Amino acid sequence: MRICYVAVDVALPHYRGGATHVYELAKALTQSGHEVHVISRRTSRHQQAQVNLSGVRLHRLLRGIISTMPRSSYDVLQEEVRPTPLRSLYTLYLFTFFALYAGLATARIIKTYHVDVILERESSLGAGAIASLLTGRPMVLEIIGPRYSRLSLKRAKKIIAYTRSMIREAVPEQDLRIVSAAVDVKTFTPNSAAGRRVRLKHDLGESPVIGYVGTFQTWHGVEDLVCAAQQVLARLPSAKFLMVGPYFRNTKLLASQKGLAKAFVFTGPVSHTEIPDLINASDVLVAPYDPSRSGLRKKYGMGSPLKIFEYMACRKPVIATSVEPITEIVEDQVTGILVPPGDSEALAKAIIKVIEAKDLAAKIATKARRMVIAKYSWENLARQLQDFLMEATTSSGSASPHKLA
Repeated sequence: MRICYVAVDVALPHYRGGATHVYELAKALTQSGHEVHVISRRTSRHQQAQVNLSGVRLHRLLRGIISTMPRSSYDVLQEEVRPTPLRSLYTLYLFTFFALYAGLATARIIKTYHVDVILERESSLGAGAIASLLTGRPMVLEIIGPRYSRLSLKRAKKIIAYTRSMIREAVPEQDLRIVSAAVDVKTFTPNSAAGRRVRLKHDLGESPVIGYVGTFQTWHGVEDLVCAAQQVLARLPSAKFLMVGPYFRNTKLLASQKGLAKAFVFTGPVSHTEIPDLINASDVLVAPYDPSRSGLRKKYGMGSPLKIFEYMACRKPVIATSVEPITEIVEDQVTGILVPPGDSEALAKAIIKVIEAKDLAAKIATKARRMVIAKYSWENLARQLQDFLMEATTSSGSASPHKLA
């Protein structure tokens, strides 16, 4: 098949999780023999408008149509942006003029390359749906978050979702498939030598290392991790916390205020290719999500977390919070350790337990890696998705509109 993956809000390549998801899924579909065109975000005029990445044909669009727009470089975390009248106008522009422009540009690409089916990421402002209307090509909507266009939901013949709670309207079960995110099990693999190099680089020595990878958003639970660090260090004074990712300023400030600065190492944003080595430098990895700290996440839940699969693929014990969809992935005391969200004391006890009970840690980590290889590779997700895309292209009619509530 020729597939057009519409992801106009995602910059490629980039260190954010959305970029990883789009690129890895597109690459897996390409390696399965499909021709994949990704419509993505162009962050500056210095970026090439068209480029080939590992066989994926990338078409980048400027948000300002002929220029960049504010925050095109993702230098500020979205939750830190304060609402202003100008911001409201910018949002209106994105959902109207830019969405129409992106839809027209996508339609042109679809016609030029004779694309068979459209896959629209939900954050694409309805651009995929507009292109589907203009070209008559069937569309599948990929729902990772709740901010999809109602036009996209109505236009989609099939819907793939990573969390059922993200879907705001009723959808016929025959048109819906719930899946999980995935991981590159060949890149994310145990590598003790790489881990030792990272330890040497960051002066971690033989200390117990607790790792975190993410974007440090409030609902990611990093504040709970800092609070838990106080209890961990009381028991394990030499422990270090390896914190990987962008937007760490507030977390670093909190650690300093609590007198824990020496125990924390912040790497800042790193290339996704560096993440496996940083994971391998850690003894235990944490994902202390707390959706209640975000109005949007509290209402609609969270998506399928990439970091947990990446931790597991490197055969590292994982401590995560007992919230959906994590509870559908992690079996407590079997493939990971689950703690209540927002409970820093329980998080600290779990960290100490995993570090001190090495046999338990190894047993959990081994089972988790086996599970990930068997169920959660990008190749496995691509196989599921290609079947769904094929159904969309072979079912009767140009679209199966879904009735909106």
